[in-house]
Amino acid sequence: MKVLKIDHLGIAVASITERKNFWTEVLGLSLAGSETVPEQKVTTAFFPVGESEIELLESTTPDGPIAGYLEKRGEGIQHVAFRVENIEAA
Repeated sequence: MKVLKIDHLGIAVASITERKNFWTEVLGLSLAGSETVPEQKVTTAFFPVGESEIELLESTTPDGPIAGYLEKRGEGIQHVAFRVENIEAA
């Protein structure tokens, strides 16, 4: 397996609406888009940073995995995703 780069950092937050101003107003990043993924019980928002992205993750239900993460650890980095040469081989 060959890692090419960090694809994105996933950051769990209680509210994307309340946190996005930090990324846009304070750090000057642009919101590239957001989406809700019902099967994962999450809404995401992406902010490009060079060749990588910051992904904010907000739970859409009290029993979702992000809600569980927030309950145990609070807001913060939830995962690091690497871009690899061959995802099937990874």
